[in-house]
Amino acid sequence: MVQRIINPAPPNLPLGTEQYERRYQDQFANVLRLYFNQLKNALALLFGDQGGRFINFPYGAFHQDGVTTLSANITNNSTTPIQVASTAGFPASGWFLIGSEIIQYTVKTNTTFDGTITRGALGTTNVAHTAGAAISEVQGTGSPTAIGTVLFNNTDYSNGVYASADYSKIYFTNPGLYNVAISVQLLNFTTSEDNVTLWFTQNGVAIPASASIEQVNSKHGGNPGATILALNIFIEAAANDYIALEWTTDTGNTVVATYPAGTSPVHPVSPAVILTAQFVSAPPA
Repeated sequence: MVQRIINPAPPNLPLGTEQYERRYQDQFANVLRLYFNQLKNALALLFGDQGGRFINFPYGAFHQDGVTTLSANITNNSTTPIQVASTAGFPASGWFLIGSEIIQYTVKTNTTFDGTITRGALGTTNVAHTAGAAISEVQGTGSPTAIGTVLFNNTDYSNGVYASADYSKIYFTNPGLYNVAISVQLLNFTTSEDNVTLWFTQNGVAIPASASIEQVNSKHGGNPGATILALNIFIEAAANDYIALEWTTDTGNTVVATYPAGTSPVHPVSPAVILTAQFVSAPPA
């Protein structure tokens, strides 16, 4: 049976009489006794060994894991619309990974990547691909001088912490101190090592001392250099403040990438990015 804390309502006390009456005093005492017993039971649950399970704090969890499959064969140099099962979860324009090739597109429909198609992007080599091949979303900057904003496409949990419509910002409904944790999966398909710098902004302004730098190895044995950058930070937010995750790369080639699900051995999709935010405390005095 699920146990819940009941917030007792203040009782309606009986009206007193002009003169002392034992019956009235007993009724008055019984009403108060019932109310105080309800308070005692509620406080006992709240302050017991596992009382924290009854407390509802603001929280949010989000990730990015756009995946699909190729619907028709493509040659190594085709730049016609690329047919896929679905483009849901992919940005309106950007890059995707198929095999070891990154392809850039500028437009999408429900079932095609279209517009200007750039094969062998971000230091990869263009090759032919067959229908049924796994495709996963990647995020890039495209230039060593460009700054990218990390995007999310899934809300896992949301209670007073929510993502903007374009999944580029995370909003806080309630003021407070929040513990924000992220993990970002980085891939480098070039033969040179690369450094990636990632930091938080709050309401469009960089948060001081929030940057981290991660070295990403070069590709090896046909596989990309891969690493996961993980960090967490306390953020003091006012009501309706928002944060975003910004990043840049020394070469412009490293990407934030989703790995499709594995078949041998079987494993689930590996998201490009995961972000969680949990309320810790009321704002510092």
